[in-house]
Amino acid sequence: MDAVQSRTVVARLSERPPAWAGYAACVWAVLYALGVRLYQGLGGTVGLSGTFQDPDGMRRASLIAAVGILLVGIASLALVRPWGLRLPRWLVIAPALAGSAYAAAHALTAYVTKPLHAFGVIQLQFHGWATRHEAAQFAWDLLFYEPWFLGLGVLVTLGALHHHRRTGGSARGAYRLAWTTVAGTLVLTAIACGIVIARNA
Repeated sequence: MDAVQSRTVVARLSERPPAWAGYAACVWAVLYALGVRLYQGLGGTVGLSGTFQDPDGMRRASLIAAVGILLVGIASLALVRPWGLRLPRWLVIAPALAGSAYAAAHALTAYVTKPLHAFGVIQLQFHGWATRHEAAQFAWDLLFYEPWFLGLGVLVTLGALHHHRRTGGSARGAYRLAWTTVAGTLVLTAIACGIVIARNA
């Protein structure tokens, strides 16, 4: 997809942002919170490519993550449900788009740095593991975990654009919000990649 096509897609989404995106973001987050983080927090091992030096600590961290991600899912309903209209527009949209940029940048950073590690350009440090199977870890990360982050970023962004329009925002304003989020994602990705590369080169 070239730059002109990308601008056209963003413009169309800004004009008619889908209402279903907020519900999809909620389902996306809840499924991950319960099906992955809660499961692993309760001792499940599918998706874990090794063992940890502090298994109890990692399970607690996974349970905390499950609660946080579950709250993200519930909060995303503010983008589409009537109760979200009772909140100031900026209080709904700003955290949503900031979180979207962070989630997408999380995925993009992994897509840049982990292949660099695999090709020997940098040496990433993986602390907290007692044993680790690198090929399996990278496969789970790049094919499952990071696509989830990227998908959440896209869905929440679309939901935020919908909320912008349903609260009286213009298509031009939605277009600016969309491109601001894209720019923020790229900036965060560049900063994170720079930090990781500088520390591990």
